[in-house]
This record gives sequence, structure tokens and C-alpha cells, in this order.
Amino acid sequence: MPKFDMGAAWDDSMNLLRSHSALTGTIAAVFLFLPTLAVSWFGPQPITPADGATFEQILASFQESARQAIPYQILVAVIAAIGGVGILRLWLSRTGITVGEALVFAIRMIPTMIAIQLLLGLALGLAALLLILPGAASAGSVVGGLLLFVGLCLLAGLCLYFWGRLAVVSPIVADRTLYNPVTAIREGLALTRGNGWRIAFFLLLVMIVIVVVAAILGGVIAAVAGTGEGFGRLLGGLVEGGVAAIGGIVTAAITAATYRQLAVRGPDDIFK
Repeated sequence: MPKFDMGAAWDDSMNLLRSHSALTGTIAAVFLFLPTLAVSWFGPQPITPADGATFEQILASFQESARQAIPYQILVAVIAAIGGVGILRLWLSRTGITVGEALVFAIRMIPTMIAIQLLLGLALGLAALLLILPGAASAGSVVGGLLLFVGLCLLAGLCLYFWGRLAVVSPIVADRTLYNPVTAIREGLALTRGNGWRIAFFLLLVMIVIVVVAAILGGVIAAVAGTGEGFGRLLGGLVEGGVAAIGGIVTAAITAATYRQLAVRGPDDIFK
């Protein structure tokens, strides 16, 4: 398998961001920015534990906040998936394609994308169960604590590795019109064989930059406008939506560039 070139992938991702910039920017605004903004403005706010709350009360507050947020996050994820696959379809199409055609295609692929996420979620859950259960079962002892630590480290390593190995699954679905989720996952693993850690490291670097920028902006907004209701929430929602849109489209460009680099096998496979 060819070795993944991070420099070439970054250059190609910048080229993709410049191509169809008006069209992809509009899609990102509608399908990435606006849903995140709407949830930030009108969705449930995290529950803040009372002063002096016990650990159990704090945990219960986090659990209730997560329970309230799940329906909104699922809706945002589905809408974002439509926009993401539509953008990938525009970038990876070897022939002319309109925004409408790209979005119609993305809507048709929603069941496939949901099935892929469910399969990967089940695999992650099984891995977590196998790696964490031995330590959790022996909680309270030195051996149990060590087993739990080792299991968590192995789980983090596996997640990072397969993040790289599965990075091109969405571009594969967008380019090859694969409706079978198992086939899409298998093709993604085959295409990234021997390059999992390189791709994961590349994605991790980009993600760190996005998280740092988001944290800085969030801190500035909190210091200037506060985090409560009113102007602080409105301004924070704008920043959150902007970070979601920019982060989503940059990540899509990187995965598309990675796929373009690894998928080319001959003159007939050259992307325009």
C-alpha cells in the first residue's frame, strides 16, 4: 500500500476548500452552522450542580443534562451528515454536479450513514466492555485499578488507530455510492491499510488546533459577555455554530483529500 503523505493531503484539502467555495460554504452554513446555532440558542442548557453538591448529585446532574441533550444532538448529527455527504459528493464528483443533486444524493445515503455509525458504535461498546470490565469488576483493589488503567489506555489507543483506519468511509460512500454499510467499512479498512497511525496523527493535529481555537474563543466570550441567559448565550451560540461549521468542513476536506490520495490507481481514477 502507498504511504500516506500528510503534506500532500493538507495541500489538497486546501485546494478542495477553495474549489466550489461558495456552494460548499452555503451548505456548511445551512447544515452545520444553523442547526448548531439553533440548539445552542433554543435547546436545553446544561444543569449546574448546586454549591456543595455531592459526587452523586454532580453525576446525576451530568446524566440529566446528557439525557436532555441526546435528541437534539441526534437531530443535529443527521442534518450535519446530509451536509457533509453533500459537500463530499461535490468535491469527489468526476463530472459536473449541482448542489441539488448532491443534497438529494446525501439524503438517499442517510440510512447507510446511520447504519455505519450504529455498527461502529456497537464495535466500540464491545471493545470498551472487554477492556474495561475486568478492571471495573475488581474495583477497589490495586490490581483492579491497574487493570482499569491499562484497559482505558488500550481503548484510547484502539479508538485513535481506527479513527485513522475508518477516516475515508464517508468519502467512499460519497464517491462510490455504496449503500451497504459493511461494504463501506470494509473498503475503508482496505484503503487505509498500513496508514492508520499516520492518518490518525494527521487528524489529531487538526482536531487539537480546532479545539484550542474553540476553547480560546469560548473563554473570551465567557469573560466578556458571561455564560448565562441573554447576550452571552446569543454570542456563545454564534461562536459555537461557527466553530462547528468551520471544523466540519475542514475535517471533511481532510478526509476527502486522504481518500483522493489513497484511491488513485490509474488514469481513470484521477479526480478533477
